[in-house]
Order: sequence, then C-alpha cells, then structure tokens
Amino acid sequence: MKVMIISTVYPYPKDNGKKIILSSILEYFIEFYGADKITYVLLDDDKIENVYDINLLQVNKPKTFEQIKNVISRTILTRKFSLQESFTYSKHLKNIVIKYIKKEKIDLVIYDTLRIFQMFEDNNLQNVKEIIYLDDLFSIRYQEMIDVLDKLGNIDLNPLGNFKKFIPKPFQKIVRFNLFNRFLLSYERNLIMDRENKIVNKVDISLLISKKEVEILKSRTGNSNIYAIPPLLPGSKNRYNRNYRGAPDFIFLGSLNIPHNDVAICNFINENFPSILKEIPDLKLKIIGRNPSDTLKKLAIKYSNNIILMGFIDNLEEVFNSACAMIVPLLFGSGVKLKTLEAFSYGLPVICTDFGIEGIDIEAEGCIVENDIKKYSQHMKKLTNIDYNNKISKTLFKKYMENYSKEAVYDTYKDIFKIGGK
Repeated sequence: MKVMIISTVYPYPKDNGKKIILSSILEYFIEFYGADKITYVLLDDDKIENVYDINLLQVNKPKTFEQIKNVISRTILTRKFSLQESFTYSKHLKNIVIKYIKKEKIDLVIYDTLRIFQMFEDNNLQNVKEIIYLDDLFSIRYQEMIDVLDKLGNIDLNPLGNFKKFIPKPFQKIVRFNLFNRFLLSYERNLIMDRENKIVNKVDISLLISKKEVEILKSRTGNSNIYAIPPLLPGSKNRYNRNYRGAPDFIFLGSLNIPHNDVAICNFINENFPSILKEIPDLKLKIIGRNPSDTLKKLAIKYSNNIILMGFIDNLEEVFNSACAMIVPLLFGSGVKLKTLEAFSYGLPVICTDFGIEGIDIEAEGCIVENDIKKYSQHMKKLTNIDYNNKISKTLFKKYMENYSKEAVYDTYKDIFKIGGK
C-alpha cells in the first residue's frame, strides 16, 4: 500500500498537539509499510529535515496577492469557503499532487484539515481511499473564544496561533483588535461550521481528536464514518521513574502562541499569583513552550523569583519526574488536551479545569478538576506532600498505560485504517 499525507505542518519536532497526532499517524504507517511507501506533502516554505527519509514533496505557500484574491473571490463574495481555507488555497499544490497520485498509484490519502482537503474535494479520485483529519471542530473552538471575549472583556486574545505564518502581516495586525476580533471569529465560525458539516460526506473517513466532538459531528451530519483518533505520545514507552522530593515546582506546558494557552497562563498569573505566593512563597512555575507573548514575558519579569520561561524542551523526563504537578487552567479550547496526557504519561499529577481534561478517557485519582482558579493554591499546597503525591502518581500512570500505550493506540489505528498487523 502507498500512503500520502498532505499538510501545512511538518510533524517534527513534536512540539505541539497537531504535530504529535500527525507524527503518530506517520510512524504507524512507516512501521507497517516502510518509509519508501510513504509520501508526505508539505505546503510550507521553511527548510525541512527529512527525519524518516520518507518521500517528502514540498510546495511553497501561496503568495500574498494570491491569498488576497482567494479571500475576496472564495470567502467575501461567495461565502463558500472559510477564511483559513482561502488563505491556504493553492492551485499549484493541487495540480502537483493530482499528477503525483496518478503517477505513483497512491492507495490512501490523508488530508490534514479542511485547509488541505478543499483543494481536492471535487476531484473524484479513482481507487483512492480518502481520509480527512479535522483536528478539532473549529466551529466550537471559535465559539469558545467568543465566549471568553464576552466574559473577560479586555484580554489580549490572538486567534491566529500556528496559522499565523499563512496570514499576510497587515492582516495579522488587524485581527489583534478585540472589536474586529469578535466579528471575525463569528464570521469564521459560521462558515467553518457549514464546511465541517458538508465535508464528511465527501471522504471515506473523518477523524477528530475528541470522542465528544465525534458525537457532535455525527449528530450534525448523520454520518457514521467519523472516529476519534488517539495520539501516540513519546511517553507511551515510559517506565515509571518519578523522583518527587517535595519541592513546590509546578509545570505549565504548551505552545504559547496558541490562544487558549496564552490566555490561560496569563489570566492565571494575573488573577492568582499574589495569593498563591502567600501560601507557597518558594513556589516555582516552570513554563515550557515556544513563542511566549509580550504579556507573558512581562509577567515573568514581574515575578522573576517564581516564574521561569524555559522555552521548548525536547526531553521532558527530568523536569517532569521531579516536579510536583502540572497546572492546566484553560478557559477554553476544544479537542483533547495533549499536555494533560503528556503529564499522565510520566505519572505527573494534574490540576485542571474541565477544558484541561476534555476528551481524555482516563478517570483516575491524580487529576484534580477545579474550575475555580482561585482554589488552585489549596490543591497545589496539598500536592507538595510527598506520600500523597507519589500515591496518586502511581495510580495515574497505571491508568495511562492501560489506555494510551503503543499497543492500545495501534489497535485503535488498525480499526480506523482497516489494515492488519505484520
């Protein structure tokens, strides 16, 4: 079998949730068919290191003039396509890929979200199985952003996240204004919901991260070929190796240019830090992730004795094994929170809101769900007890391995992709 994956993202390094899912899928097919049977098509100008020596086909992003033309003709005038689709639409990519599929006789194509599939939805490829990975339901994600803007008012919310590189710079500045921001999110939410509902009937299989969102999309469309796809985290091979000694060291993990991460941690520090430091004066909050906002940098300077911006860390084992817990004080965010699963994979206790545990099929002591940010300090202080921390840590790790080990994840993949083992 020959497999093609088409995306705007290369899955290495595995420094955000989307990359973890894409790398999980890619490595699964490499294991069963070999790297020479896999083609990865990337819509991106950046120089890429071919990690697995697969067939890498790279196409440049559309130029600014083409993007503006697409937005006007495909979104503003016709209202047929979402803005994110118009900014990424590339006729050049479409032509190259169609020729390649026919020439190489590709059997299976996986499209990474609507941004990619839009270019191929009307091509009626013969003898090709087509799967779309939808990531989250963006319509839900945008509504949650609107709700947070309405609730918190003057927060600095940047909805672009990792998609920023596809937006011309003048547009990037415009969407940072909150008044326009809310209008834009409402506009995009309506367009993307219509597209989500239509697209599932044009592919063989649709994939989402969250089981909850699978049921929502099935209910919307009546289509039953929609499945939740679990990630294969690096920690799927972990052995329990925690060495917690009682230090009040806490972790926040995530790509800091993703809206739900930036808003969550900045809001947590602004609203909670003075009271937490009265309870735990020697607390250390280690914030792991790339691209901190200016707001977060200023907060780190303000609390320089207690907050450490660590940047991206490739190997989390050492810092996770000695930390007390991870905090996930998310105020919004759809889909499965891979940062929470990442903590579980090391037996690291978690304090989170409902959004931080959403879509995760583990019910275990060790994950403290608390939606009142003001109460985090009491949970954090309790977790500094070594015996209590270690007890719930071991329970959490056991539950994680039962549900997200490589064997468990690959069994699900076999059911989804309908291929057998070796």
